[in-house]
Amino acid sequence: MSFEQTVPSLDAPALAELLSETLTAPEWAVPLMIWGAPGIGKSDLVRDAAAVQGYPLIDLRLSQLEPTDLRGIPLHDNGKVRWIPPDELPDEARDGMHGVLFLDEINAAPPPVAAAAYQLILDRRLGAYRLPEGWSIVAAGNRLDDRGITYVMPAPLANRFMHVELQADVDAWLAWAARQGIDPVLRDFMAEQPHWLARFLPEPEVKAFPSPRSWVFADRVIKRRARSSSSGFDETTLIHVAACVGREAAAALAEFVGGGEQDGFSVAGWLNEPGSLAQLTDVTAQMDAVRAILTARNQGRIRIDEALKLAVELPDDRLSFSLIEQLHQIEGDRLFDEPAFSNWVSVRGAKAPVEGFGAAPSAG
Repeated sequence: MSFEQTVPSLDAPALAELLSETLTAPEWAVPLMIWGAPGIGKSDLVRDAAAVQGYPLIDLRLSQLEPTDLRGIPLHDNGKVRWIPPDELPDEARDGMHGVLFLDEINAAPPPVAAAAYQLILDRRLGAYRLPEGWSIVAAGNRLDDRGITYVMPAPLANRFMHVELQADVDAWLAWAARQGIDPVLRDFMAEQPHWLARFLPEPEVKAFPSPRSWVFADRVIKRRARSSSSGFDETTLIHVAACVGREAAAALAEFVGGGEQDGFSVAGWLNEPGSLAQLTDVTAQMDAVRAILTARNQGRIRIDEALKLAVELPDDRLSFSLIEQLHQIEGDRLFDEPAFSNWVSVRGAKAPVEGFGAAPSAG
């Protein structure tokens, strides 16, 4: 029986919802084990879930402990031995009433250490130590065929968890990438070719491969190269990207960059090359550009402030106002709270057409 037949798969939003339920009702919570390929975002989702609730997170790596490290140090006291628990374990007085005990890479722990964790995970205690009532236990690890340093999880330990597998989710990654300011070209590429988001190959000779984590590294490389090269995605940049995500993924990105977006419109290119959008002199081309910008925003490939920046650069005033109207329909009144909207008003507001946009909202 395969792994997929025994463990349900969840995408990032579904796992985030499960984590929210787990953390907000610890009295009903079941310890949660998250499986998934390297770099897919398991740890980040757990940390984000804790941050959303405002809870502290303690990351306890069992792979770095000995069995005695977990239970604590023996102390002779009046002819008896009592155990002093390790300081890393949650303490209500120090860490608060609510939190997350995160056992990351739990299946990389040697079997004796895993056995020492049985009582902590099931009974929420280790000897005299008790996990605070408001704390939840979440664990994560790679699958056995992921080429990580892993051990087969013993059945008694596995039976102490509910198990889910995290699947790559390009829509969630695009939304996250827009918030984090990931290079627009990478966002456009991933929206166009989502199969490159995560492609793990178990062969030992494969060292660099695409994953949500390695694409973040690629983004850093691109931004670093942009400081020293005016050539954009030149050959050296793409070699460095290949060192992060592998040669096949980098070649696909290079082909995408060379070919541009559908119909010759590159929203990412307009963002990376200020003033390039203003060079569109044909009104029909500008109308197509407005549609491309709205599509990119609807798909989460660009942020609100990036769409507003492009609205400033559109040569035609009426089309710029049209874009703002349609962005307002997408974003609602929160559009007006964006600092980039105030900038748009200062640049284009005095040219507001009598018809079309109507009474332009105040930047204040």
